[in-house]
Amino acid sequence: QLSQKRSEASEQRGKSMRIIDFHTHIFPDAIAPRAVAGLQQGVRDADLGFDDRAFSDGTYSGLIKSMDRAGVDISVLLPVATRAAQTEGINNGAAELDRGGRVISFGAVYPCEEALACVEGLAERGFKGIKLHGDFQNFHADDESMLPLYRRCGELGLTIVMHAGLDCVSPDDVHVTPERMARVLDRVSGVTFVLAHMGGCRMEFEAARLLSGAENVFFDTSYTAGRLSPEEMRELISSYGANRVLFASDSPWNDPADVIALLESCGLTEKEKQCIFSLNGEKLLGIG
Repeated sequence: QLSQKRSEASEQRGKSMRIIDFHTHIFPDAIAPRAVAGLQQGVRDADLGFDDRAFSDGTYSGLIKSMDRAGVDISVLLPVATRAAQTEGINNGAAELDRGGRVISFGAVYPCEEALACVEGLAERGFKGIKLHGDFQNFHADDESMLPLYRRCGELGLTIVMHAGLDCVSPDDVHVTPERMARVLDRVSGVTFVLAHMGGCRMEFEAARLLSGAENVFFDTSYTAGRLSPEEMRELISSYGANRVLFASDSPWNDPADVIALLESCGLTEKEKQCIFSLNGEKLLGIG
């Protein structure tokens, strides 16, 4: 039945609509099995009812295979540095991957004294944005120390993708909540944020209440398949506006084909689907 839905969705989209998956993850081949297994175990240990399945093996080649199955044209990679010492190696590897044509990698930044110099270097190298994850990087979205980093990214034209909402690694201390992001937006301007998981995993409707209409804020659909119903997704898209929503899977943690099927079942207009699947992503990435 799911296979049939995927086929019907592909026919409905037609061949002219490019699909950009704005939120994916991979690991170096040598550590991918261990990294994926470790994250899966973390989900099981947290016991919060999250799906611990991985829909690819977490490698570059595995991502490309899942893209091909789902009809995804371009994926945005979002590496996360859990220590400052990791950033140089991660970003050097990310720059090499950009040459493949199917992926565009954002940069890794660890919030520390060297963070401003790091984002300046990423901008000079042509990166389009950065990924921040408060739970893995031990900061809260509205920490005073984070504001200069946000502002510098705005000055450099770097988009900031933020993990938002609950994460199994820190279930008792949600580091990026809609309320905290609302305080950030009161303090900084001219910065483009993408809030993952439709504004906050398990906090989506609070995000819609507090953040709808916020300037320069986008919301991605990562890790929504199996969590949100078509009716809930439709309501959130209506709250934010299709021009503020980005198609995203969180691969390997959702199959992009399943997220596509979810969006296709929401009763969206062709214009809304074009915005979500391609136009909004093209705008942020500066591609036509």
